[in-house]
Amino acid sequence: MGQRAEELLTQARSAAPLAGRRGEDSLLLAKAQGCRIFDADNVAYLDFLGGAGSNLLGYGNQYLLDAVRRASTMGLAAGFHAAAEIELVDLLGEHNPALAPWVITASESEAWLLALRWCRRDTGRSFVVIFEGNRRGAVEAFHVAASGPRGASQPLVAGISAEAARQVRVVPWGDAEALAAVLDEVGADAAAVVLDPIAAQFGVIRPTPDFLGDVARLTRAAGARLVLDETFTGFRLARGGAAEAFGIEPDVAVFGGALGGGVARIGAVSWARGLGAAPGDDLPGPPPPMAVLAATATLSVLRNESVHQRLEERGAQLEAGVAALAGRFSRPLRCARVGSIFALAFSRVAVTDGNSFARADHESWARFARLCREAGALLPSRSPVTSFLSHAHGDKDVEQVLEAMETALKKMQKEDER
Repeated sequence: MGQRAEELLTQARSAAPLAGRRGEDSLLLAKAQGCRIFDADNVAYLDFLGGAGSNLLGYGNQYLLDAVRRASTMGLAAGFHAAAEIELVDLLGEHNPALAPWVITASESEAWLLALRWCRRDTGRSFVVIFEGNRRGAVEAFHVAASGPRGASQPLVAGISAEAARQVRVVPWGDAEALAAVLDEVGADAAAVVLDPIAAQFGVIRPTPDFLGDVARLTRAAGARLVLDETFTGFRLARGGAAEAFGIEPDVAVFGGALGGGVARIGAVSWARGLGAAPGDDLPGPPPPMAVLAATATLSVLRNESVHQRLEERGAQLEAGVAALAGRFSRPLRCARVGSIFALAFSRVAVTDGNSFARADHESWARFARLCREAGALLPSRSPVTSFLSHAHGDKDVEQVLEAMETALKKMQKEDER
């Protein structure tokens, strides 16, 4: 880290503690272009944090920059639904033909509030069932953990009321029998089962078709609504997100992340077309025009099927390269991947649930991530945590990060031999 970057980080630790803490985990950004980010000393890093998945097309993408310029000519007026929102909804329907209608929101948080409120109103029930590996994200009520039999939960974060936590039941990831047991107990009062299809809280876990089928069957048998969390997977895994990639047919789907192209925060909720759902009158305020135009530009680019093909190719290249390095250095370095979303971990066994997640070697990962950063590649400071490729990553960029990993593993080997 250069002198100016260190000075700013020192200042941030006291003046802006959240920025300081996250700046230590990654960096304080000065600029970004393509798949690289730059600190205050103009030091470049290959980025695999991906703006928490929002940077799908790459930083400084020309289509997105043009959308921002177009939004600026509109006066950046807030409080109105922009005419461009109609074009955005048409594109969303083109990518996800099984879903309609759509409500576009200014944030993922508002999208989640609307989706869960609709499920409770539609079913007349109150309980929400989640899986242990579900991404907690912007939903306060999801920051809970199982604390007793049948998925009874308690808050993980101070300030979340015990009453709110009691409305959420937590089921182990991948355990259809446990889901059946919880629904047997609370099914008459279960409004929704929420599914993060890759268990992003544990990094990346590819779901089995049997598990997905069981979740859908048990949810509908209990009279609850199946809510699909597409905030990471939407538009990344395929044009139709996880629903298309894994063949899931949700009742409700919540989007965010890549929809805003990394330019602006935006969320969306949609319902299975066959439901004929009415979102209700308690709708949030409209999203800003810049977010709408950025989302429209993103989806327009994704009409080109080569985008996801390129993402899959680069992901496969990275996965194969990591496996080769693990074998060469006799390290239990694993890459779990679905499309352009991946998670790396030092683990003797594959991370498939909460138990295997807890057994990963987090100390070795911290060393590895620090050394990779010194070699010019920015990976999550903790593991296994979701990482992301963008359309801007080329084969040379993947080769470069593999070289950084090789350098890091060589240094770890020398340190361990001392």
